Amino acid sequence: MRFAWKVTLASLCILVLSIGMGSHLLISISFRSTLNREIAVAQEEMQMLRIAYEAVCDARGITLENLAQQGKSLQRTLQGDAYFTDHQFRVSTRDGEQVYSTLDAGGDRELLEAIDGLTSGCVLRRADPAGRVLIHCAGPVSLPDGMLYMETLRDITSLFADRETHYQVYRWILLIVVGIGAAVMYALSFWLTRPIRALGRAATALAGGDYAARAQVTTGDEIGELAFYFNRMAGAIEQNVRDLEDAARRQEDFTASFVHELKTPLTSIIGYADMLRSRDLEEDMRFKAASYIFSEGKRLEKLSLSLMSLLVVGHSEADVKTVNMPRLCALAAESALPAMEAQGLRLTVSTAEGAIPGDASLLQTLVQNLLDNARKASEAGKGVSLAGEALASGGYRLTVADQGRGIPPDEIGKITEAFYMVDKSRSRAQGGAGLGLALCKAIAALHGGALRFESQEGRGTTVTVELTGVKPEGREDHA
Repeated sequence: MRFAWKVTLASLCILVLSIGMGSHLLISISFRSTLNREIAVAQEEMQMLRIAYEAVCDARGITLENLAQQGKSLQRTLQGDAYFTDHQFRVSTRDGEQVYSTLDAGGDRELLEAIDGLTSGCVLRRADPAGRVLIHCAGPVSLPDGMLYMETLRDITSLFADRETHYQVYRWILLIVVGIGAAVMYALSFWLTRPIRALGRAATALAGGDYAARAQVTTGDEIGELAFYFNRMAGAIEQNVRDLEDAARRQEDFTASFVHELKTPLTSIIGYADMLRSRDLEEDMRFKAASYIFSEGKRLEKLSLSLMSLLVVGHSEADVKTVNMPRLCALAAESALPAMEAQGLRLTVSTAEGAIPGDASLLQTLVQNLLDNARKASEAGKGVSLAGEALASGGYRLTVADQGRGIPPDEIGKITEAFYMVDKSRSRAQGGAGLGLALCKAIAALHGGALRFESQEGRGTTVTVELTGVKPEGREDHA
């Protein structure tokens, strides 16, 4: 059952119960009040008739002893009095012998028997086949030598008929109210559940692959709060899907780039090897083919070593020691210096004292790759600088700056991706495969740092990395 119908049915139940019980209680209270008023009037009439009858008897000197002789005279007197003829009453003895009566219905012996000389009372009676409802009252009439008993009847059948009419009117009113209430409540519940349906549609769209779907709910209640958290969840899912798609795309790009980088030298190696195998070549041509095979083989070797290093950094434990950073930078600079001098570049090293826990070989690879990238981006006569300083937090900051070509702003965010090269032809000519900065990024992350690039085209690039190190396990050695 839909929620709107549940709300409608629950509201109708409350409406029927409240109106039904309230109306029934109101009718019952009104009826009881009117009935009590009628009983009071009947008692008052009986008392007035009793007093008047006593007065007549007293005026004519009627006693129980002479009642038989004076009965006809008393009867004529009563019949001639309009007050007595307008009311239904009966006068009888204790034994039930009737003295005078204008009643058209019988009395109630039990009521008479319950009355003594000091009391009077009233009961409700249903008389004759027509089902009339009567108020039967009785009380004593005092005579000098004894008592008679007076009975009165008051017809209140109309009162009960009015009550039944009220119940019938109430039932019709209830049906009308329930019908109108059902329509209003369904419309109201349908309006109140609109945000829930909007959430359902958004959830369906999200499940169908529309990750940009959002619930357009602006209410300030709990449903609005639920919509807010739903939209937050949808945003997180959309971001996660986007990240997964980016990761899949990068993986595809990585695979495609790797295949391309591998295919190009292999094609050349196979071609030149086939020439050496199948032809009689002159000495210079044979030397040229062998040299090309050698250079491309070295390139493949370097590519394999770089890939292996990249995988090792991400999936193996580091050999953690306390690394003296100035000494490590000096070793890296000494290794890079011959290539720098051969290209006509100046290398400046300025490092302050400092040490961090880390893998010395990986950190040296980080510095060497940064220096090698600076060399490849620089022209003869330019300078490359390597600076290091200890941080107050306990880490170490490395800065490598060049005066080379610079990096376009739209490509700075891509240069740490594997196989990505700003100038592919130049990088391949220099023996690069686009793995150096990707390896540096992985090594920096392992040591609690990240690469930060500042570059201007035509003026050079500055790479900064702040390393906090990794926590060594067990005894610390020194490198």
